Amino acid sequence: MTDDACDEQDVPASAARPARGAGRFGFVRRFGIREGGFLDAPSLDGVTGWARLRLTLGAPGAKRWYPGALISQVFIIGFILVPILTQLPAPGSWFWGLAVVVYGALFTVSFPVAMALPDRGRWIPPAGLLLLTLPFLLVLGPDLSGLWTYVAVSAALCFGGDFRAMIAVIGLSAVSFVMNLVDGALQPTNTPPWTMPLIILSIGTLMAAFTRNLQTLAQLRRTRKELAVIAVEEERNRVARDMHDILGHSLSAISLKADLAAKLADRDPAAAVAEIHEVQTLARATLGDMRAVVSGYRQVRIASELASLRTLLPAAGITAHLPMSTDDVPERNRELFGWALREAVTNVIRHAGATNCWVTLTPGRITIEDDGVGAAPRPADEPAGTGLHGLGERAADAGGALRIGRSRHGGFLLEVTA
Repeated sequence: MTDDACDEQDVPASAARPARGAGRFGFVRRFGIREGGFLDAPSLDGVTGWARLRLTLGAPGAKRWYPGALISQVFIIGFILVPILTQLPAPGSWFWGLAVVVYGALFTVSFPVAMALPDRGRWIPPAGLLLLTLPFLLVLGPDLSGLWTYVAVSAALCFGGDFRAMIAVIGLSAVSFVMNLVDGALQPTNTPPWTMPLIILSIGTLMAAFTRNLQTLAQLRRTRKELAVIAVEEERNRVARDMHDILGHSLSAISLKADLAAKLADRDPAAAVAEIHEVQTLARATLGDMRAVVSGYRQVRIASELASLRTLLPAAGITAHLPMSTDDVPERNRELFGWALREAVTNVIRHAGATNCWVTLTPGRITIEDDGVGAAPRPADEPAGTGLHGLGERAADAGGALRIGRSRHGGFLLEVTA
């Protein structure tokens, strides 16, 4: 049992209105249980005393429990209350009849009362019901064990169907068997001594299992909500990571081309116009990439990235030393290596101040090096930049690793293995 809130107003419409014949979940909802049914407990954080009790007594789960609890008392009325009223003389019959009614009412509220108590105190309601049955020994004799069925049900609910509930159910059944066995020895009857103990054991065990099942359903629904939140967060992170990687690279290229066009405008207008046309092409491609990111269909390939770098790096005044082919790279690594190349070269153009850039490619590794200023020193507790962090996540998702450091040429090194 927990004090977790299970407010049914938070249930999505798709969960609140399942398709017909939805198996066990459909059965549960048809009986109005939902979200863990009568296992619901309102949020009790910071609530104490009578206010806490009022909150549990009026909780949605408690209100769903009351009708079933009242219906179950048909047994009390038929087999205990009616015999007392018809077989005992007044006013004793009215006194004991009122006691039976009070017992039934206390059984009805025993579970909501237990929800107001801490876990270590939830033995009190079933124990109280057990003590209230003892005076009935005066008028019912061993037949009072019929009331212990309700004690077993209360214990199963209040203890959440765990081992404590089963200890209580088995204990009640054993004591009932001994009482009926002794009574049968003193006053022989046609009723076997194990009849009522078996009823107590079967109903108590059934309620304990039912309670555990409902707890599991409630936990599954809470888990489903948590997974939905996690899925939204992961999708948000994916979009943010892809937007950073795409815009960082594309805007750097656009800025570089625009600067080059501005420098060529006076001395070579034709070349400047060509650069402006390339800026337009890059801008349109970036817009398409952004739309693909939102729709989840954006793919970066190592071959296309290398083709782009053959013109982009020289435009930035950087000599490119690139592999001639990507045929040896397996299909599963081409997208990851494409992202690695895009992130590394974007940093080379924007931050390195390099004049040369080397890309080494093998089937399971890509290495990008430059001869620029190298990686800036960063405190150990300071996280990597957004782009490198995202690239590290991509590598980890693919079962690989990201390594950054100083290159053989004195600049920055970025290596991804898969």
